[in-house]
Amino acid sequence: MKRKYSVSKKIEDEKASAALKEVSAVEGCISVEFSEDKNFLIVEARDDAYTDVMNLAVNVFARLCDDAKLSFDSFIM
Repeated sequence: MKRKYSVSKKIEDEKASAALKEVSAVEGCISVEFSEDKNFLIVEARDDAYTDVMNLAVNVFARLCDDAKLSFDSFIM
């Protein structure tokens, strides 16, 4: 099951690509992508890896994307 997270601010394309690349490299991450408008991050990970993937994602977005915050929005079936 995928999870959708709202992104607190608009992110430049270059920074967004760098963040996706770093998060997707985490062990247990199955997929990570933005919604079309880049207002949401959609993450799929192994059940036992969600905590690790999202801890890293929060830190990556703060570091690479001008302190952007991620907030859980919903589950996607």
